[in-house]
Amino acid sequence: MGLLEFSEIKSKLERYCAYQERSVYEVEKKIKTFVVEDEKIELLISSLRSDNFLNENRFIESFIQGKVNLKKWGKQKIRMGLIQHKISKELIDQGLKNIPKEKYDHNLSGLAEKKALTLKEGLSAFEKKGKVLRFLSSKGYSGEDFDRVDFSSLFSS
Repeated sequence: MGLLEFSEIKSKLERYCAYQERSVYEVEKKIKTFVVEDEKIELLISSLRSDNFLNENRFIESFIQGKVNLKKWGKQKIRMGLIQHKISKELIDQGLKNIPKEKYDHNLSGLAEKKALTLKEGLSAFEKKGKVLRFLSSKGYSGEDFDRVDFSSLFSS
């Protein structure tokens, strides 16, 4: 089985998963660094699942919470991040439904205000709005989110 025994690899993976929530995709990538035969990969994954070191729902919840609370990402960017972890569309949709609307809207308006304050003088309201929208878009917010931003209060000098 290579240099490490199954139990040693499992122990290393348990520590890897205990440190922070991991996706199955991340764990599979880590397993491949140990040069493990394909049939052992599934065995390791199912063993980590049954011992509750690996839980996709817990990972999704943790990922979304971190991105909303710390990075203030919008749903589109969070969705793309979860897709990169090879999470199913159904689980992503379910996770995104659980984002507290008040927190999400608070982040949205906070980011819009913060960006509006950095804009230089002399720009028209239209140009300012365009810059704020582009910024919010880069953070993963979308058209339906933009409708909830009060742009008139942002640019009243």
